Amino acid sequence: MKIAIEELAGCSGCTIAVLDLHEMLLDVVAEAEIVYSPVIMDVKEPPEDIDIAFVTGAVRNEENRERLEKIRKRSKTLVALGTCACYGGVSGLSMLSSNEDIFSCVYREAETTKPDGVIPTDVPPFLYRAFAVGDLVKIDYYVTGCPPKEAFLKELLPAMVAGNTLELSRKSVCSECDRKMGQVENWTLKRRHEGIPDREHCLLGQGYLCLGSVTFGRCGASCPKNNVPCHGCNGPSLDILREPCRDIYGMMVRRVSDLTDKPQKEVEKEFYDVAHTMYAFTIGSLIMEDKENSKIRDLIKERSG
Repeated sequence: MKIAIEELAGCSGCTIAVLDLHEMLLDVVAEAEIVYSPVIMDVKEPPEDIDIAFVTGAVRNEENRERLEKIRKRSKTLVALGTCACYGGVSGLSMLSSNEDIFSCVYREAETTKPDGVIPTDVPPFLYRAFAVGDLVKIDYYVTGCPPKEAFLKELLPAMVAGNTLELSRKSVCSECDRKMGQVENWTLKRRHEGIPDREHCLLGQGYLCLGSVTFGRCGASCPKNNVPCHGCNGPSLDILREPCRDIYGMMVRRVSDLTDKPQKEVEKEFYDVAHTMYAFTIGSLIMEDKENSKIRDLIKERSG
């Protein structure tokens, strides 16, 4: 069994999550050989006849696209590993600015740049937008998470190497959360820095924008359990993915309205910076953008135009 891990536009956190399996990796490599991974080993090109390839990160430039197409051709099974690969991740937020503005900010306006203000020309050209890998090539399996959690990978990797199938949870983050839904009165939306949330009760009920109800689980609700609202890093829940008329923003408006008895129009007035609060990890996904009631197209047009 030959295994490869390709790195595109990302932070390498998903590959590090695999390394964080520690001794359990010995069981994996006893049955399989890691033949290519830029973070783990000094091999410049993926070989032919890879059995399982994991690709992490989004597609943001020409080199990313070329490497994705190459690993697809050389692999029998291709797995999108992590939310950047599955939905574009935070790289997708770059679509809120033009490529010219991005390069000017990085090479001219940042404090650490050289004073000459020269934008390099020997870097791979940016594409006109960020892409999730499944928008450009056929993907066999999707593994969400930013990064995927250790307990989940411990189940997944040995099963894939052995050629087995698994019955895995398909529920949202809320299903893994231990908070209670109490009575909600005088609800107003709070910014994360406002006050200290009550550890016992639902964060959304307390006014904090927690996306747990619209986010895929398998993370153990680690953020809400540590008094941090869910920011949606696992990508959209399955009910949103399955229904073309369901979108992250629309479902959050509906849930808050049901929770507080506020009209949906009033709830929408409370929301702020929708691109970063609702679509921070999914704005680069054509699947999410093409939903009939998605706000992604308008957000991109508004910010970049």
